[in-house]
Amino acid sequence: MRIFLDVGAHYGESLDVALDPRWGFEKICSFEPSHSCQRVLRGFRDERVRVVPAGLSRTTGSATLFGAGLQGASVYADKVNLGGDTEQETISLVRATDWVLANTSTGDEIYLKLNCEGSECDVLEDLLDSGAISRITSIYVDFDVRKIPSQAHRQTVVEKRLREQRRHFVTRDALSSPGGPRAVREWLTKVSDHTPSGSGRLRYRLGLHRPPSIWLASVVVRLILVAKTVLPRAMYVQAARCIRRLGVVVQATPAGPLPTGLKRNGRRSLQRGK
Repeated sequence: MRIFLDVGAHYGESLDVALDPRWGFEKICSFEPSHSCQRVLRGFRDERVRVVPAGLSRTTGSATLFGAGLQGASVYADKVNLGGDTEQETISLVRATDWVLANTSTGDEIYLKLNCEGSECDVLEDLLDSGAISRITSIYVDFDVRKIPSQAHRQTVVEKRLREQRRHFVTRDALSSPGGPRAVREWLTKVSDHTPSGSGRLRYRLGLHRPPSIWLASVVVRLILVAKTVLPRAMYVQAARCIRRLGVVVQATPAGPLPTGLKRNGRRSLQRGK
């Protein structure tokens, strides 16, 4: 079975990439400890998706998540850019080795994406220590430990161990993409066989796998961009107002995967990405 493990799923940015039928994933597991993010992830409409309401780590138990719901939320309080007035949440952790051995088989083809704000070293060290890492086909890891003063030294050690055990891994620094879902897509393109078309391709291109609120938000945004391209300015302004009136959920929709080339600004409105 071809499996994608999305560790640090947030609002489904990487999940949105993994659901592309071209990769042929038969099972996609999204690990996310934050309750606010879990609600969005459960809205994805694809039977291959399993939301695991916990973070992976080197032990099973509980921990405090600093900056809960934020893209940079971490179990490490000294992570840079968390800020002093961030929301905290008690979350569940599952030992990586225990989960992998209980939920996968030796014949599976497993792609592991790690973007978990410092916990990536906990996960990798546990898999390396137990030998369970032998089940992983390829790893994409964004080493966020470099943003955590107390943990930054671990990146070099873990990378060395991965090379010594001849495990295939890719870091963000090795890709042309700056990170996020684009980096995940570039990694999968490099390491995974894929087909240009297949079952569910049209449904994916239409975005029907996404939670309804996010799908509607993306439709509204696309309509606005089309109107801006084809209409004179005066008509575009009027059309945009009408479209926004029909799709006021854009402002109320929780952060989630948006069409390529778009991003949210600090006020949660939508604008063209750079």
